[in-house]
Amino acid sequence: MTEDSKPLLEVTDLVKSYPAEDGGFLGGLFGSGQRIPALNGISFSLQEGEIMGLIGESGCGKSALARIIYGEEKPDRGKVLFNGKLLTVMSEPELKTVRRNLRYLPEDAFLGLTNDPKNRVDNLLYDLIERYPPTDGKATGKAAANSMLERVGLGEEYLERFPHQLSGGQRQRLAIARALMLRPRLIIADETVSNLDLGTRTQMLNLMKQTGRQNRTAFIFISHNPSMVRYFVGAGRLAVMFAGRLVEMLPANEIFDRAVHPYTKNLMQANPTPSPLPGAALDPALAFSEEARLEAEDVSLETLESELSAEGSMALSAQIAAASRPGCPYYRWCPERQPRCQTETPRLLPVTYRKNGSEYQPLPAEEVNPDYQAACLPYTQP
Repeated sequence: MTEDSKPLLEVTDLVKSYPAEDGGFLGGLFGSGQRIPALNGISFSLQEGEIMGLIGESGCGKSALARIIYGEEKPDRGKVLFNGKLLTVMSEPELKTVRRNLRYLPEDAFLGLTNDPKNRVDNLLYDLIERYPPTDGKATGKAAANSMLERVGLGEEYLERFPHQLSGGQRQRLAIARALMLRPRLIIADETVSNLDLGTRTQMLNLMKQTGRQNRTAFIFISHNPSMVRYFVGAGRLAVMFAGRLVEMLPANEIFDRAVHPYTKNLMQANPTPSPLPGAALDPALAFSEEARLEAEDVSLETLESELSAEGSMALSAQIAAASRPGCPYYRWCPERQPRCQTETPRLLPVTYRKNGSEYQPLPAEEVNPDYQAACLPYTQP
Protein backbone atom coordinates (compact mmCIF):
# COMPACT_ATOMS: atom_id res chain seq x y z
CA MET A 1 0.00 0.00 0.00
CA THR A 2 1.47 3.37 -0.97
CA GLU A 3 1.53 6.41 1.29
CA ASP A 4 -1.17 8.08 -0.82
CA SER A 5 -3.51 5.10 -0.61
CA LYS A 6 -3.52 4.79 3.17
CA PRO A 7 -7.00 5.26 4.65
CA LEU A 8 -7.89 8.60 6.19
CA LEU A 9 -9.55 6.77 9.09
CA GLU A 10 -8.83 3.30 10.44
CA VAL A 11 -11.02 1.84 13.20
CA THR A 12 -9.76 -1.47 14.58
CA ASP A 13 -11.54 -3.83 16.99
CA LEU A 14 -13.25 -1.15 19.09
CA VAL A 15 -14.80 -2.47 22.28
CA LYS A 16 -16.70 -0.24 24.69
CA SER A 17 -18.80 -1.00 27.76
CA TYR A 18 -20.47 1.07 30.46
CA PRO A 19 -20.81 0.27 34.17
CA ALA A 20 -24.17 -0.87 35.50
CA GLU A 21 -24.44 1.46 38.48
CA ASP A 22 -25.62 0.18 41.83
CA GLY A 23 -29.28 0.91 42.38
CA GLY A 24 -29.92 1.83 38.75
CA PHE A 25 -32.10 0.13 36.18
CA LEU A 26 -29.21 -1.54 34.33
CA GLY A 27 -27.58 -2.46 37.62
CA GLY A 28 -30.78 -4.28 38.53
CA LEU A 29 -30.73 -6.14 35.23
CA PHE A 30 -27.11 -7.18 35.18
CA GLY A 31 -26.02 -6.96 38.80
CA SER A 32 -23.72 -4.49 40.50
CA GLY A 33 -20.17 -4.33 39.20
CA GLN A 34 -21.12 -5.62 35.78
CA ARG A 35 -20.50 -3.74 32.55
CA ILE A 36 -22.98 -3.33 29.70
CA PRO A 37 -21.51 -3.77 26.21
CA ALA A 38 -22.07 -0.91 23.75
CA LEU A 39 -19.49 -1.81 21.06
CA ASN A 40 -18.18 -5.29 20.39
CA GLY A 41 -15.25 -5.45 17.96
CA ILE A 42 -16.04 -2.66 15.45
CA SER A 43 -13.57 -2.41 12.55
CA PHE A 44 -13.67 -0.44 9.28
CA SER A 45 -11.66 2.11 7.28
CA LEU A 46 -12.54 5.26 5.36
CA GLN A 47 -10.70 6.82 2.45
CA GLU A 48 -10.10 10.51 1.75
CA GLY A 49 -13.33 12.12 0.52
CA GLU A 50 -15.39 8.94 1.01
CA ILE A 51 -18.96 9.03 2.31
CA MET A 52 -20.10 6.15 4.50
CA GLY A 53 -23.54 5.74 6.06
CA LEU A 54 -24.26 4.06 9.38
CA ILE A 55 -27.77 2.96 10.31
CA GLY A 56 -29.34 1.08 13.20
CA GLU A 57 -32.01 1.51 15.82
CA SER A 58 -31.55 3.59 18.98
CA GLY A 59 -29.30 1.84 21.45
CA CYS A 60 -27.22 -0.13 18.94
CA GLY A 61 -24.03 1.86 19.66
CA LYS A 62 -23.91 4.37 16.77
CA SER A 63 -23.37 7.44 18.95
CA ALA A 64 -20.89 5.66 21.22
CA LEU A 65 -18.85 4.85 18.12
CA ALA A 66 -19.02 8.48 16.95
CA ARG A 67 -17.86 9.83 20.32
CA ILE A 68 -14.92 7.42 20.44
CA ILE A 69 -13.78 8.31 16.92
CA TYR A 70 -13.96 12.01 17.83
CA GLY A 71 -12.10 11.40 21.08
CA GLU A 72 -14.87 12.36 23.51
CA GLU A 73 -14.67 8.88 25.03
CA LYS A 74 -11.97 6.23 25.25
CA PRO A 75 -12.60 2.62 24.21
CA ASP A 76 -12.01 -0.32 26.51
CA ARG A 77 -9.98 -1.88 23.70
CA GLY A 78 -9.08 -1.14 20.09
CA LYS A 79 -7.71 1.87 18.27
CA VAL A 80 -8.63 4.76 16.00
CA LEU A 81 -6.08 6.09 13.49
CA PHE A 82 -6.90 9.41 11.81
CA ASN A 83 -4.52 10.67 9.14
CA GLY A 84 -1.92 8.30 10.54
CA LYS A 85 -2.28 9.55 14.14
CA LEU A 86 -3.44 7.29 16.96
CA LEU A 87 -6.36 9.22 18.47
CA THR A 88 -7.29 6.71 21.16
CA VAL A 89 -4.18 7.48 23.24
CA MET A 90 -4.23 11.27 22.79
CA SER A 91 -4.88 13.70 25.63
CA GLU A 92 -7.51 16.41 25.20
CA PRO A 93 -4.90 19.10 24.34
CA GLU A 94 -3.43 16.77 21.70
CA LEU A 95 -6.88 16.06 20.27
CA LYS A 96 -7.53 19.79 19.86
CA THR A 97 -4.67 19.96 17.38
CA VAL A 98 -6.42 17.54 15.00
CA ARG A 99 -9.99 18.79 15.38
CA ARG A 100 -9.71 21.37 12.65
CA ASN A 101 -9.80 18.37 10.32
CA LEU A 102 -12.09 16.13 12.40
CA ARG A 103 -15.54 17.50 13.29
CA TYR A 104 -18.39 15.85 15.16
CA LEU A 105 -22.01 16.97 14.69
CA PRO A 106 -24.27 15.41 17.36
CA GLU A 107 -28.04 15.65 17.16
CA ASP A 108 -28.21 18.91 19.15
CA ALA A 109 -24.75 20.31 19.77
CA PHE A 110 -25.84 23.50 21.57
CA LEU A 111 -28.71 22.37 23.77
CA GLY A 112 -28.48 23.81 27.28
CA LEU A 113 -25.72 26.40 26.70
CA THR A 114 -25.90 29.37 29.08
CA ASN A 115 -26.05 33.09 28.32
CA ASP A 116 -22.31 33.44 28.74
CA PRO A 117 -21.09 35.86 26.02
CA LYS A 118 -18.78 33.16 24.63
CA ASN A 119 -21.91 31.16 23.70
CA ARG A 120 -23.45 33.88 21.55
CA VAL A 121 -23.71 32.83 17.91
CA ASP A 122 -21.13 35.33 16.63
CA ASN A 123 -18.59 34.20 19.21
CA LEU A 124 -19.28 30.51 18.56
CA LEU A 125 -18.44 31.18 14.91
CA TYR A 126 -15.62 33.70 15.18
CA ASP A 127 -13.73 32.01 18.01
CA LEU A 128 -13.65 28.79 16.03
CA ILE A 129 -12.51 30.43 12.79
CA GLU A 130 -9.83 32.41 14.67
CA ARG A 131 -8.57 29.20 16.24
CA TYR A 132 -8.47 27.53 12.82
CA PRO A 133 -8.09 30.36 10.24
CA PRO A 134 -8.55 29.78 6.49
CA THR A 135 -5.35 28.78 4.70
CA ASP A 136 -6.24 29.72 1.12
CA GLY A 137 -6.34 33.50 1.58
CA LYS A 138 -9.65 33.80 -0.25
CA ALA A 139 -11.57 35.35 2.64
CA THR A 140 -11.00 36.66 6.14
CA GLY A 141 -12.12 34.51 9.01
CA LYS A 142 -15.26 36.51 9.82
CA ALA A 143 -16.22 36.83 6.17
CA ALA A 144 -15.95 33.07 5.72
CA ALA A 145 -18.04 32.48 8.84
CA ASN A 146 -20.74 34.99 7.80
CA SER A 147 -20.88 33.48 4.32
CA MET A 148 -21.40 29.96 5.64
CA LEU A 149 -24.03 31.16 8.13
CA GLU A 150 -25.93 32.68 5.20
CA ARG A 151 -25.63 29.44 3.22
CA VAL A 152 -27.34 27.45 5.98
CA GLY A 153 -30.22 29.93 6.04
CA LEU A 154 -29.28 31.99 9.10
CA GLY A 155 -28.75 35.68 8.31
CA GLU A 156 -26.73 38.27 10.21
CA GLU A 157 -29.69 38.95 12.51
CA TYR A 158 -28.84 35.67 14.27
CA LEU A 159 -25.29 36.69 15.16
CA GLU A 160 -26.24 38.30 18.48
CA ARG A 161 -28.56 35.50 19.59
CA PHE A 162 -27.81 32.75 22.10
CA PRO A 163 -28.46 29.05 21.37
CA HIS A 164 -31.50 28.95 23.65
CA GLN A 165 -33.04 31.64 21.42
CA LEU A 166 -32.79 29.33 18.40
CA SER A 167 -35.08 26.45 17.51
CA GLY A 168 -33.69 22.93 17.44
CA GLY A 169 -33.48 23.10 13.66
CA GLN A 170 -31.66 26.44 13.76
CA ARG A 171 -29.14 25.04 16.24
CA GLN A 172 -28.52 22.15 13.89
CA ARG A 173 -27.93 24.54 10.99
CA LEU A 174 -25.50 26.53 13.15
CA ALA A 175 -23.59 23.33 13.93
CA ILE A 176 -23.42 22.48 10.23
CA ALA A 177 -22.12 25.98 9.43
CA ARG A 178 -19.37 25.73 12.06
CA ALA A 179 -18.23 22.36 10.73
CA LEU A 180 -18.29 23.20 7.01
CA MET A 181 -16.55 26.57 7.29
CA LEU A 182 -13.40 24.83 8.58
CA ARG A 183 -13.21 22.58 5.50
CA PRO A 184 -12.29 19.52 7.60
CA ARG A 185 -11.11 16.23 6.20
CA LEU A 186 -13.77 14.24 8.07
CA ILE A 187 -17.21 15.11 9.47
CA ILE A 188 -19.11 12.68 11.69
CA ALA A 189 -22.76 13.68 11.30
CA ASP A 190 -24.87 11.98 13.98
CA GLU A 191 -28.60 12.55 13.29
CA THR A 192 -27.57 16.07 12.27
CA VAL A 193 -30.65 16.92 10.20
CA SER A 194 -33.25 14.93 12.13
CA ASN A 195 -34.98 18.01 13.61
CA LEU A 196 -35.34 19.80 10.28
CA ASP A 197 -38.44 19.91 8.12
CA LEU A 198 -38.25 17.99 4.86
CA GLY A 199 -37.39 20.97 2.64
CA THR A 200 -34.67 22.31 4.94
CA ARG A 201 -33.35 18.80 5.52
CA THR A 202 -32.86 18.26 1.80
CA GLN A 203 -31.22 21.68 1.49
CA MET A 204 -28.73 20.89 4.29
CA LEU A 205 -27.97 17.43 2.91
CA ASN A 206 -27.26 18.91 -0.50
CA LEU A 207 -25.09 21.65 1.01
CA MET A 208 -23.03 19.11 2.93
CA LYS A 209 -22.62 16.91 -0.14
CA GLN A 210 -21.69 19.84 -2.38
CA THR A 211 -19.22 21.34 0.10
CA GLY A 212 -17.80 17.92 0.81
CA ARG A 213 -17.09 17.29 -2.87
CA GLN A 214 -15.45 20.72 -3.26
CA ASN A 215 -13.19 20.25 -0.25
CA ARG A 216 -12.64 16.46 -0.45
CA THR A 217 -14.32 16.06 2.94
CA ALA A 218 -15.15 12.54 4.05
CA PHE A 219 -18.36 11.84 5.98
CA ILE A 220 -19.65 9.25 8.40
CA PHE A 221 -23.38 9.92 8.17
CA ILE A 222 -25.34 8.34 11.05
CA SER A 223 -29.10 7.96 11.15
CA HIS A 224 -31.91 5.53 11.95
CA ASN A 225 -33.55 6.47 8.64
CA PRO A 226 -32.33 4.16 5.82
CA SER A 227 -33.90 6.26 3.05
CA MET A 228 -32.21 9.47 4.18
CA VAL A 229 -28.84 7.72 4.51
CA ARG A 230 -29.18 6.20 1.06
CA TYR A 231 -29.94 9.66 -0.36
CA PHE A 232 -26.90 11.27 1.26
CA VAL A 233 -24.42 8.45 0.71
CA GLY A 234 -25.39 7.74 -2.91
CA ALA A 235 -22.99 5.20 -4.39
CA GLY A 236 -20.93 5.04 -1.19
CA ARG A 237 -20.95 2.31 1.43
CA LEU A 238 -23.57 1.77 4.09
CA ALA A 239 -22.92 -0.08 7.34
CA VAL A 240 -25.71 -1.59 9.44
CA MET A 241 -25.25 -1.80 13.20
CA PHE A 242 -27.02 -4.02 15.71
CA ALA A 243 -26.22 -4.70 19.39
CA GLY A 244 -22.81 -3.05 19.17
CA ARG A 245 -21.76 -4.96 16.04
CA LEU A 246 -21.57 -4.23 12.34
CA VAL A 247 -23.87 -6.83 10.82
CA GLU A 248 -23.79 -5.79 7.16
CA MET A 249 -21.76 -3.57 4.80
CA LEU A 250 -22.88 -2.91 1.22
CA PRO A 251 -23.37 -0.12 -1.36
CA ALA A 252 -25.98 2.31 -0.03
CA ASN A 253 -27.94 2.40 -3.26
CA GLU A 254 -28.49 -1.38 -2.99
CA ILE A 255 -29.69 -1.49 0.61
CA PHE A 256 -33.34 -2.09 -0.27
CA ASP A 257 -32.64 -4.59 -3.04
CA ARG A 258 -29.63 -6.71 -2.10
CA ALA A 259 -29.40 -6.73 1.70
CA VAL A 260 -29.10 -10.30 3.00
CA HIS A 261 -28.90 -9.96 6.78
CA PRO A 262 -32.34 -10.62 8.29
CA TYR A 263 -31.95 -7.65 10.66
CA THR A 264 -31.22 -5.29 7.76
CA LYS A 265 -34.30 -6.56 5.95
CA ASN A 266 -36.35 -5.96 9.09
CA LEU A 267 -34.88 -2.49 9.54
CA MET A 268 -36.08 -1.49 6.10
CA GLN A 269 -39.64 -1.97 7.31
CA ALA A 270 -39.61 -1.35 11.06
CA ASN A 271 -39.29 1.84 13.11
CA PRO A 272 -36.47 1.93 15.70
CA THR A 273 -37.45 1.52 19.33
CA PRO A 274 -35.83 3.69 22.06
CA SER A 275 -33.97 1.75 24.73
CA PRO A 276 -32.61 2.68 28.17
CA LEU A 277 -28.96 2.20 27.27
CA PRO A 278 -25.99 4.57 27.61
CA GLY A 279 -25.93 6.94 24.66
CA ALA A 280 -29.33 5.78 23.44
CA ALA A 281 -32.71 7.48 23.33
CA LEU A 282 -33.95 6.86 26.86
CA ASP A 283 -37.47 5.59 27.28
CA PRO A 284 -38.17 6.66 30.89
CA ALA A 285 -41.54 4.90 31.14
CA LEU A 286 -40.01 1.54 30.28
CA ALA A 287 -36.97 2.10 32.48
CA PHE A 288 -38.94 3.06 35.58
CA SER A 289 -41.59 0.36 35.17
CA GLU A 290 -38.98 -2.39 34.79
CA GLU A 291 -36.90 -1.00 37.68
CA ALA A 292 -39.96 -1.08 39.96
CA ARG A 293 -40.71 -4.64 38.88
CA LEU A 294 -37.15 -5.78 39.56
CA GLU A 295 -37.35 -4.36 43.07
CA ALA A 296 -40.70 -6.06 43.70
CA GLU A 297 -39.85 -9.56 42.51
CA ASP A 298 -37.05 -11.82 41.35
CA VAL A 299 -36.99 -11.75 37.53
CA SER A 300 -34.48 -13.77 35.52
CA LEU A 301 -32.59 -12.17 32.65
CA GLU A 302 -34.01 -14.73 30.24
CA THR A 303 -37.58 -13.90 31.27
CA LEU A 304 -37.01 -10.16 31.05
CA GLU A 305 -35.24 -10.52 27.70
CA SER A 306 -38.18 -12.44 26.31
CA GLU A 307 -40.73 -9.95 27.62
CA LEU A 308 -38.80 -6.93 26.35
CA SER A 309 -38.63 -8.58 22.96
CA ALA A 310 -42.40 -9.08 22.95
CA GLU A 311 -42.87 -5.39 23.80
CA GLY A 312 -40.72 -4.38 20.84
CA SER A 313 -37.65 -3.26 22.80
CA MET A 314 -35.28 -5.14 20.53
CA ALA A 315 -32.21 -3.00 21.25
CA LEU A 316 -32.26 -3.61 25.01
CA SER A 317 -33.14 -7.27 24.64
CA ALA A 318 -30.28 -7.79 22.15
CA GLN A 319 -27.78 -6.08 24.47
CA ILE A 320 -28.86 -8.42 27.26
CA ALA A 321 -28.35 -11.39 24.95
CA ALA A 322 -24.92 -10.12 23.82
CA ALA A 323 -23.85 -9.66 27.43
CA SER A 324 -25.09 -12.97 28.79
CA ARG A 325 -24.64 -15.65 26.10
CA PRO A 326 -22.68 -16.57 22.94
CA GLY A 327 -24.12 -16.76 19.45
CA CYS A 328 -25.87 -14.23 17.23
CA PRO A 329 -27.61 -11.44 19.21
CA TYR A 330 -30.36 -11.39 16.57
CA TYR A 331 -31.12 -15.09 17.03
CA ARG A 332 -34.40 -14.59 18.92
CA TRP A 333 -36.03 -12.62 16.10
CA CYS A 334 -34.37 -14.15 13.06
CA PRO A 335 -36.65 -15.97 10.60
CA GLU A 336 -33.60 -17.68 9.05
CA ARG A 337 -31.93 -18.88 12.25
CA GLN A 338 -30.16 -22.20 12.39
CA PRO A 339 -29.18 -24.23 15.49
CA ARG A 340 -25.52 -23.15 15.17
CA CYS A 341 -26.54 -19.48 15.29
CA GLN A 342 -27.33 -19.93 18.97
CA THR A 343 -23.75 -20.89 19.85
CA GLU A 344 -21.49 -19.46 17.09
CA THR A 345 -20.94 -15.70 17.01
CA PRO A 346 -20.96 -14.54 13.36
CA ARG A 347 -18.20 -12.31 11.99
CA LEU A 348 -18.43 -9.66 9.28
CA LEU A 349 -17.27 -11.60 6.18
CA PRO A 350 -17.82 -11.39 2.40
CA VAL A 351 -21.21 -12.72 1.31
CA THR A 352 -20.54 -16.01 -0.50
CA TYR A 353 -24.01 -17.59 -0.43
CA ARG A 354 -27.47 -16.59 -1.56
CA LYS A 355 -30.85 -17.93 -0.55
CA ASN A 356 -32.82 -19.86 -3.16
CA GLY A 357 -36.14 -20.97 -1.70
CA SER A 358 -35.28 -22.72 1.55
CA GLU A 359 -31.66 -23.46 0.61
CA TYR A 360 -28.42 -21.44 0.58
CA GLN A 361 -26.36 -21.84 -2.57
CA PRO A 362 -22.74 -20.75 -3.18
CA LEU A 363 -22.29 -17.63 -5.28
CA PRO A 364 -20.22 -17.92 -8.45
CA ALA A 365 -16.70 -16.66 -7.81
CA GLU A 366 -17.18 -13.70 -10.14
CA GLU A 367 -20.18 -12.52 -8.06
CA VAL A 368 -18.35 -12.49 -4.73
CA ASN A 369 -17.46 -8.90 -3.76
CA PRO A 370 -15.03 -8.64 -0.81
CA ASP A 371 -16.55 -5.25 0.06
CA TYR A 372 -20.07 -6.68 0.32
CA GLN A 373 -20.12 -8.24 3.77
CA ALA A 374 -22.52 -9.60 6.36
CA ALA A 375 -22.27 -11.09 9.85
CA CYS A 376 -24.67 -13.94 9.16
CA LEU A 377 -23.57 -17.59 9.16
CA PRO A 378 -25.89 -18.92 6.40
CA TYR A 379 -24.64 -16.26 3.98
CA THR A 380 -20.92 -16.39 4.77
CA GLN A 381 -19.96 -19.83 6.07
CA PRO A 382 -21.03 -23.29 4.83
